[in-house]
Amino acid sequence: MTYFNDIKGRKPLKDQLSKLIEKGRINHGYIFEGPKGSGKKLIADAFSELLFCLNPNKLNTCNMCEGCIGYKEKYILQSDKAITVEDIRTLVADTQLMPFQNKRKIYIIHNADTMTDQAQNAFLKTLEEPPSYAYFILTVTNSEQLIDTILSRTVILYTGVNTRQEVVEYLEEKHPDADMNYIYSAACFAEGCIGEADTLITDEKFKLCRKTAVDYLNGIKTDLMDKDVIEDITIFLEILQSIFRDTIVYKETEETANLINADISDIIKSTAVKCSSISLLNAYNAVVKAAEYIKDNVSANIAVGTMNIELMEELNI
Repeated sequence: MTYFNDIKGRKPLKDQLSKLIEKGRINHGYIFEGPKGSGKKLIADAFSELLFCLNPNKLNTCNMCEGCIGYKEKYILQSDKAITVEDIRTLVADTQLMPFQNKRKIYIIHNADTMTDQAQNAFLKTLEEPPSYAYFILTVTNSEQLIDTILSRTVILYTGVNTRQEVVEYLEEKHPDADMNYIYSAACFAEGCIGEADTLITDEKFKLCRKTAVDYLNGIKTDLMDKDVIEDITIFLEILQSIFRDTIVYKETEETANLINADISDIIKSTAVKCSSISLLNAYNAVVKAAEYIKDNVSANIAVGTMNIELMEELNI
């Protein structure tokens, strides 16, 4: 189980939840919305512990009441695929059974925005008239995928993300042997999502993509698609975008303090020095355009081939 003391940062969210608990405004349905790796599962779990507690003090459970020490019925629904109507019917059937030793039963649906239309409609019936003891917590990356009638019957709370420093401190503590430059890059690239940053630190594919992106910048190559990075071309392009973003920042400020890829500052500096601001911006846009082409199902070979031509022109290669 998770408690809010275990979750770093998120002051705006914590303040909002604290006020809800303090005023006793408990709804039967909540949606926690945030990007991938932003800790939605941990937040949902911590909030479920608060809902079980009969005497919460802001975000702290009393650890003494029947809700805290009794048997907790927490039903968690998550799937690697879309959540089907059968999944929801099983959950709904469970709501008909009264809690065993507690006054509440908590239902957590992770990635609820993957529910099919049938599943959403089946869930809506229970959400409209829930048993007095049933409380529902949904986690989503995009609440717009849910039907309006579900949204209107739930309290939507945005998880937010951590500050860069909070992510760095977390990674330093968890990965004491990791290179600090790489920790900083992972923290920046994850854009405040601790879970995502934690994954990047140990993700060999990400490390390969990053090395390939750095090598690529040193000499734009038309044989890129022959490399293993083709399987992670989207990640490769995101990394390349971050590098060109850094060259633009350095070109304008001549400072390295705000670089995402601080460990390759020498490459960023040399690229910024030999190119104009307009050329660097055009290069960045060329990478963005290649990523958009791939999202639109354009062949990766065509997208990257077009990008190669534009980068060679802009970077005078």
